[in-house]
Amino acid sequence: MGLGASLKLVGAGFAWRAFGPGPAGRALLDATASKDEQERMLAVIPLVKAGERTVELIGEAAERGTLTPQGVRLLADIGGGRSKTLLTEIATHPGDLGEAATLSLETLRRREVWREDDGGH
Repeated sequence: MGLGASLKLVGAGFAWRAFGPGPAGRALLDATASKDEQERMLAVIPLVKAGERTVELIGEAAERGTLTPQGVRLLADIGGGRSKTLLTEIATHPGDLGEAATLSLETLRRREVWREDDGGH
């Protein structure tokens, strides 16, 4: 990944945090499917930090038919009730999206059990 591409994603992350949904959020979500590890990480960090806003973005991508399995997996990192609801819905899809959602739901369940075993911390 070149410096220009890195700067573009950093700029998209800033725009996403500052201005919310729009082209920047979609660019970040698209970059989560990149073959370049650095590009994926530069995209994932602001999306996970945005939490609920990203859940909405992922839901919109699912409706448009542009959601990737990598985008689905972000929901497990974000967690929460809305993520779980959306994952449950996406798990009914055939193919890679449904499989990614099913695995992400299992990740959320394990995390919940772990937190319960850890006294809720």
